[in-house]
Amino acid sequence: MIRFFIGCAGATFVTNQFWCSLMFAPNVIGTANATAAGWGNLGGGVTQIFMMSVLFNPMVESGMAPDTAWRVAMIVPSVMFLLCALSMKLLCWDTPTAKRFDVSVTGKTQKPSLMDYCDVLKDIRVVVMIFQYSACFGAELAMNNQLATHFRTYFQMAAADASALAGSFGLMNLFARSLGGITSDLLFKKFGFRGRIWAQFLALFFEAIFLFCFGLVDNSQPWYVALAVLLCFSLFVQMAEGTSYGIVPFMNKQQLAIVSALVGAGGNLGAVIAGFGFYRPIEDALLPFQVHAGYVMFWALASPCYYWA
Repeated sequence: MIRFFIGCAGATFVTNQFWCSLMFAPNVIGTANATAAGWGNLGGGVTQIFMMSVLFNPMVESGMAPDTAWRVAMIVPSVMFLLCALSMKLLCWDTPTAKRFDVSVTGKTQKPSLMDYCDVLKDIRVVVMIFQYSACFGAELAMNNQLATHFRTYFQMAAADASALAGSFGLMNLFARSLGGITSDLLFKKFGFRGRIWAQFLALFFEAIFLFCFGLVDNSQPWYVALAVLLCFSLFVQMAEGTSYGIVPFMNKQQLAIVSALVGAGGNLGAVIAGFGFYRPIEDALLPFQVHAGYVMFWALASPCYYWA
């Protein structure tokens, strides 16, 4: 039950993207959304290192029982959560021109309801974006679950080395998602909204190509070949996440919060689809990556479904 409520913190991703969409101008919204989300993802990796290296290990070395040390260590992030929440509530404005958000700024005249979700899902563009986000962020979540085990068992590496190689995938969040947002904004400036759609398509297309290539690297080759392909794959995965939220703010401005929520949920849906549909225990350790690449390519090729009158 406690882990369930901790998991609710993931909902802050949606409020983060909605807030960024309100705070930044349309010509830089891709960069703003992508950087905020990318550094948020990066925080997950930093937290794991911080919790172990700075808190848990020193506590155990000082004589504290491990069962007690991990519980005491949890006090630090919980206090940081509270400080962050209070600081935002007391110091931050909801929009550039108003301290508190009024739903009328999005053009809505009625209170939100569950039927709003049904109305939003009638838009084929939103549905395509949900599944395209499942193909990029869902792929990232799936890789987080698979990579360490893949390197350890398939390439016969030590657990620590396998974890380090798998961790390099997430470290690309330092710049890769921002790069996707920047690319979306630059192409928007040069080609109009068509540029954002091309940025989305190309990021997903090359994500699929490099994921398929990763599925071709067998254990007769050195591990660093797999790592090189993995980093290229990671670059385009996270660029696609950035280009996605360069498009989301323009899909339905009156229902921006709901669109952001549905697309964000699409990422988790993608992880579920990958886990249950692709990464099943089979003899061929590489086939799941190749099949997953086909899923990504399918949704990349659905990009022509985006249209604006």
